[in-house]
Amino acid sequence: MIESYLIEKMFNNAPFLDEMATDQGKIHSHWERIAKYYEQIGSEKMRQFQEEVSRQLRENGVTYNVYGDPDGMNRPWILDPVPMVFNSEEWEGIEKGLIQRTELLNLILNDLYGPQKLIKDGLLPFELIYNHRGFLRQVQDIKLDGDQQLIQYSSDLARGPNGKMWVLHDRTDAPSGAGYTFENRAAMTRVFPELIRENHVRKITSYYQTFKNTLSHLTNNKENPRVVLLSPGPTNETFFEHAYISSFMGFTLAFGEDLTVSGGYVWLKTIKGLEKVDVIIRRVDDVFCDPLEFKNDSHLGVVGLMEAVRQKKVLVINPLGCRVLENPGIMAFLPKISKELLGQDLILPSVATWWCGQPKELKYVFDHIDSLVIRNIYRGTNHKSVFGGDLTKEQLSTLKKEIERNPYMYVGQEMVDFSTSPSWINNKLEARNAVFRSYVVADSENKSYKVMSGGLSRSSPEKGAFLVSNQTGGISKDTWVLGKSKDVVTTLTKPIKAQPLIRNVLPSRTGERLFWLGRYLERSAYAVRLMRMTLLSYNEADEDIHIHETPVLSSLLRTLTIMTGTVPGFLEKAHLMNPEPELLDLVHNVDKPGSIAYSIQSFLTNAYAVRDRLSLDTWRILDSISEELAKMRQSENSLTKAYQSLDNMVVKLMAFYGLNIDNMTREPTWHLLNIGRFIESAANNCTILRGMLSKSFDVESNKELMEDTLRCNESLVTYRYRYRSNLEMHGVLSLLILHEDNPRSLIFQLLEIDSHLKALPNHEDHEMFGFERKKLLEAITKIRLCDVDFLSTSNPTTHEFDHLTSMLDQIIELLHDTSDLIYEKYFSHTGSGYSMIQTSVIPEI
Repeated sequence: MIESYLIEKMFNNAPFLDEMATDQGKIHSHWERIAKYYEQIGSEKMRQFQEEVSRQLRENGVTYNVYGDPDGMNRPWILDPVPMVFNSEEWEGIEKGLIQRTELLNLILNDLYGPQKLIKDGLLPFELIYNHRGFLRQVQDIKLDGDQQLIQYSSDLARGPNGKMWVLHDRTDAPSGAGYTFENRAAMTRVFPELIRENHVRKITSYYQTFKNTLSHLTNNKENPRVVLLSPGPTNETFFEHAYISSFMGFTLAFGEDLTVSGGYVWLKTIKGLEKVDVIIRRVDDVFCDPLEFKNDSHLGVVGLMEAVRQKKVLVINPLGCRVLENPGIMAFLPKISKELLGQDLILPSVATWWCGQPKELKYVFDHIDSLVIRNIYRGTNHKSVFGGDLTKEQLSTLKKEIERNPYMYVGQEMVDFSTSPSWINNKLEARNAVFRSYVVADSENKSYKVMSGGLSRSSPEKGAFLVSNQTGGISKDTWVLGKSKDVVTTLTKPIKAQPLIRNVLPSRTGERLFWLGRYLERSAYAVRLMRMTLLSYNEADEDIHIHETPVLSSLLRTLTIMTGTVPGFLEKAHLMNPEPELLDLVHNVDKPGSIAYSIQSFLTNAYAVRDRLSLDTWRILDSISEELAKMRQSENSLTKAYQSLDNMVVKLMAFYGLNIDNMTREPTWHLLNIGRFIESAANNCTILRGMLSKSFDVESNKELMEDTLRCNESLVTYRYRYRSNLEMHGVLSLLILHEDNPRSLIFQLLEIDSHLKALPNHEDHEMFGFERKKLLEAITKIRLCDVDFLSTSNPTTHEFDHLTSMLDQIIELLHDTSDLIYEKYFSHTGSGYSMIQTSVIPEI
C-alpha cells in the first residue's frame, strides 16, 4: 500500500511537494511509524477503518450544508482516516508564526477603530479599508477591556513549493471549524487509539478550556455569566457545529429571533420570561448582526445590538468589525506593517498578493492575469474567486473592465502549487492537495494567545485542485502534532460556574420547535398507522370497489383525508373510486402539506433545529428515520413497497418515542415536547373516532370499523383483554374516551397535557390555573360528564351518532384553543420589543 503510493508519487506528483515523503520516495521521519502501521494492517483493514470512521460520524449526526444544492442539506461529514501530520520542531515554528500573526492583526484592528495611524502614515491605503464592507464605522472607538480585541482567529495554511507554510486566508469574523475539529479527533481516537497513543499526538482540549476561561475573564458577570451562541439557523452551512459547540461547552444556542434589546440590555426570550445575556458568541457575519445599524434587511441579527455593545451592556465575540481583517488586500502590506509595529519579519508569509488599487500592481495583474487568482476584497457568496487561466478571451476582457471600473475592490494572488498529503480514496492511498486550518484563541488572564495543537485539514477530492473547501467537496482530515508539548506548565484558571436554575433557560423559539417536534411525531405516527389500515383494507377489498362504494374503505379514506388535511382528497368521489394515485401521493410526496412524507420531514426539520437538546442515541434514531424516509419516497409506484416502508417507519418512530421517555430529563424541554405530543394525539384520536364511528352501517362493516379504530389507537389487544366479548360501540367508546388508565384514551391524553402544563414555569404566579389550563379543564370536564350510552346511540333516521360527533367537535375546538393559548404564553413575547437606551451622548452624523 505504501510502496504503491511512493511509486505513484515519484512519477506522477510533480510539481507538488508531499507531506509524507521526499521527491526520491524517502518517508519523512515523523511519518515512518504511521506509514509502517498502514503497511501492516493492509488495504482491507484500512477500508474497514474508513467505514468505522464514517459510521461514527453518521451516528453522531455530524452534517454539513452545501448552499445552492438541492441535496446539500444535512450532508454527512466526510473524514479521511489518514491525518495531516506535523512534527514537533516544525510545529514550534508554525505556532510562533500564528501567535505573531494574531498579535499583528490585533494591533491593526486596534488602530483601524482607533487612531488610524496606519492609514495616516501610508502603511495601509485609505481606499483599501474604507471600501471594504467589513469596515464598520459604527464601531469606531468601541473596545473590549484590555488590549486583546481579536479573541478568536483562524488561518488557512498550505505548504508552498519552497517547503514553507504559507497563509492563504485570514479568518477573523466568525471562524468556523473548531467543532468539526473536535468531532474529527473524537472519531479518530475511537478508531485508531493505539496509533494516536504510540505517536504521542497532542491533545486539543486546552483550546476550548482557554476560550471558556477568557469569556469568564472578560465579562462583568464573572459568577454566572449568561453565554449564548448566536447562529444564523439550521440552513447555515455549519449549523451542526453551532449546536455541537453550544452543547459541548454549555452555552445556550440562540437565533436572532430568540434575542431582544430592552432597557439597554440584550435579553434571551425563554419560556420563563426574559433572561439577561452577558456574552454573545456570534456565528453571524457582523453586517447581519443589527438591521438597525448595518444591513437593514437582515433577519439573522438583533435590532439594537450595536447600541447595547456601544454602552458595554453586552460582550460580543468576536467584536463587530473584525471582518475587515479578512480583506486579502491587507496581505500585500503586512510585511511592512509587521516591521513597523512589531519590529519583526513575518514568520509565516502570506501568499503573494497584488492589490489592484495601485497602478504598478494593477499592470502586473493585467499582464499575468492568466496565471493569477482574482479575488474581490470582500468575501461573500456573490464574490467568487476567479482563475484567470480558466477564462476565455471574452471573459478575461469582461473581467478586466470590471477591475478597471473599481480597481481598489480586487486583488490578484499567486496560484500556489501547495503540497499533497496521502488520502484514502477509492480504497487506496492517493496524493491530494491539502490545506490546514489553524485555531488561535486569546488567553485574557495571561494576556497572550494560545494555539490549538492541531486543527481542521482538508484535502481536495480530485488531483491538482487548487480550491479546497467543504463547499467545493473538500474532504476533512484530522491534524496531528506529534511529540509531547514543551509547555508543561498548566495555568489554573477559574472556569465558568454552573448557572443556577439552568433547566429553565429554554429559548422560546427552542420551546416552540420542541412543541412542534412532539406534534409532528404523533401526526406522523397516527398517519402511518391509519395509512397501513387503509392499505390493508384496500388490498383485501373486492375488485368492484372502483364501481361500488364500500363503507369501511370509504370511511378509512375520508378519515385519512381529514386527518392529514389534504382536502379535497377522498372527499371527492372520483378519488374514492380510484384511490391508488392519491394514496401513493399521500405516502411519498414530501412537497404536499399534510402527506406522510411531509409530516415526517417536518418532524426531522424540527428535530434538527433543536439538536443541541437531544441525546446522541436519539440522533441515531433520527438518522435511521431519515434513511427510511428516503426509501419510502422511492416507493412512489408501488403500494406494496410503500406498505413495507410504513411498517419499518412506525417501528422507528416508536423507538424515538421510547428514547424520549427514558433519556430526557424532566425539564421544560421534556414537558413542551410531550405537550405537543399529547395535544396532537388527542386531536387525532377525536378525528379518527369522528371519521370512523360517526355512522352506523351493517353489522359486519361496523365491526370492521371498530376494529380498525382500535388498531389505529394501539388498543385492540387491550379491548379484547378487558371485555372478552365481541366488539360493541359502548365498550370501544369507553376504552378510547373514558378509561384514565389507557394511554390511548382521550381523557388520559388530556390529563397528561395538564400534568405537563402544570410543570412549566407559570407567568401568572398569583393564579393556580393559567388560561390554557382553564380551557383544558373545560375539555376534561366535558369528557368526565359525558354519558357513553348517550354517545353510542345513533339517530334512528340517519343512523349517525350525532351526540358523539358534536362532543368530539367541541373537544377538537377546545384543543385548538389550548394550543393557541400555550403559544401566546410561552412562544411569543409581544411586550419585549426594542427599547432605545437613554443616553446624553448624541452621535455625530
